[in-house]
Amino acid sequence: MSTGNTFKARLGMLTTTIALLCLALVLSTAVAEEPELRGDPEKAAVAWDLIEEGALLIDVRSAGEVEHGSIEGALHIPHDELDELRAAIGDDRSRSVVMYRGSGGRVGRVITALEAEGYKGLYNATGYDAMVATQP
Repeated sequence: MSTGNTFKARLGMLTTTIALLCLALVLSTAVAEEPELRGDPEKAAVAWDLIEEGALLIDVRSAGEVEHGSIEGALHIPHDELDELRAAIGDDRSRSVVMYRGSGGRVGRVITALEAEGYKGLYNATGYDAMVATQP
């Protein structure tokens, strides 16, 4: 084999080795990254204590979001259906109620609206992912 061919062969092997190392680095980084957890695990853990004590659990996500999973025993009432939420809570405006959504932002607005009407005992468990991740 001539010197030119030897150089080309070594260059080809070096290029292949570098490409494989880069691929391994990319794959290991992708595997090492955890998916983003939506919601606050600390608040979700408190929510499970409230549920264990008898709090009503309401999933206020959209129907499309619920299709991807739900928590057993949770009522599904979308966040924009305040009349249905009031009906589910009932006449006891101090009833303990835990609500969750995707990340908890809209739950905060629902709770604010209901508290303005005199409801107490409402708890924002934040997001579905956090609820699932902390479920006992």
